[in-house]
Amino acid sequence: MGSRHGRFVLLAAACLIAVQALLGLAVYLALPGWTERGQFGDMFGIVNTLFSGLAFAGVIYAILLQREDLALQREELKLTREELRRTAEAQEKSERALTSQATASNQSARLAAINYLLAHYEAELKRLPQMTFALEDPRFRQKMSLERKRKELLQLLDKVFDEIAPGN
Repeated sequence: MGSRHGRFVLLAAACLIAVQALLGLAVYLALPGWTERGQFGDMFGIVNTLFSGLAFAGVIYAILLQREDLALQREELKLTREELRRTAEAQEKSERALTSQATASNQSARLAAINYLLAHYEAELKRLPQMTFALEDPRFRQKMSLERKRKELLQLLDKVFDEIAPGN
């Protein structure tokens, strides 16, 4: 309850208590004996019953309002659970897409690295003269090493391509 509403309730309760006390004092001073005061109080018995019935009706009405409010809360919780489920599904789809994207990026980087190394080895092979060398010549070992690495890279390139596009 807000402080504004709390103050109003306290003020209303204080006013009702003050009016009740003033009425009791007025009856006590206006009527001389207890018998007359008792008869005067008995005149308001029906009003007491009326207010008791109204208070009971108010309690029943408050219970019905709470029941309706609880039904609305249940519906809201149901909708919240459904929305959380959809959010979780969307997050899982996003995770799968990110994983797929990371895999594609990784494969692209591998292809770029293989392509770069292949171009480098081919340029080195072109730089060497196209002649035959003696077995002891270091240029022969270098040429053979470059050709071996080039073949390995071509095989690796085929393997990566098969991973990317299975069935080709």
